[in-house]
Amino acid sequence: MSSYLHEIDIDEANAELIRLPAQDQLRWAVQKFGDNASLLASMQKTSSVLVHMFAQERFSNEILFVDTGLHFHETLRTRDELIKRYDVNVITLYPDMTPSQQESKHELKLYNYIDGQPDCCRMRKEEPFLDHVRTHAHKLVVLGLRKSEGGNRAHLMPLAPDRRYGGFVLHPLLEWEEQDVDQYIASHDVPVHPLHAESFPSIGCQVCTTPIQHGEDERAGRWRHLREGDDGPQYCGLNFSDGGGI
Repeated sequence: MSSYLHEIDIDEANAELIRLPAQDQLRWAVQKFGDNASLLASMQKTSSVLVHMFAQERFSNEILFVDTGLHFHETLRTRDELIKRYDVNVITLYPDMTPSQQESKHELKLYNYIDGQPDCCRMRKEEPFLDHVRTHAHKLVVLGLRKSEGGNRAHLMPLAPDRRYGGFVLHPLLEWEEQDVDQYIASHDVPVHPLHAESFPSIGCQVCTTPIQHGEDERAGRWRHLREGDDGPQYCGLNFSDGGGI
């Protein structure tokens, strides 16, 4: 696997990027990497914002969406609405196996077990994504992570390496707060995932996502069925930035 990590001085790039607003960071990415820059979209709020920015800039770059086969119908409808409204280049990626094929092979629903969930997320999310970016020689992937979401995200810089494919990730919304996201959406009349209005601040697969109660952490609804106190899955592994290995 070829690596592009030597092509960019990350410290120098971050010193420049940290001063730029989000849309200028996207312009920087496409100027530097051309068609080999892409956006990874979950179809949550920040994805809607970034898709709108791509459309405003008339970028033809790929917007990658991983259809796990276990998404809420509302997630797929949000994807379709964004495509229809903005005529953007959304590429839907699929795992090698359907959910039923995976269940037959492993003789259980992996997502229902603490030791099976990482394998399920890897096969249904990470592998389709990595297969695509490696095959198409993507050098940079834009993510919608924000510092205010906590965890390792609180310590990120705008640009970071993703050693899984020898390229980079860019976090143009890193400094945005929730109100910044909501204000942008309202100002530009951007479509948003309808479940955000039903106490789902963080949305993954339907089988692993529940609404949260008042006062709970925004990610409390993710893998609730596998949690014991503060222990349990935090992230799916799709975003390399969440792993702390940057």
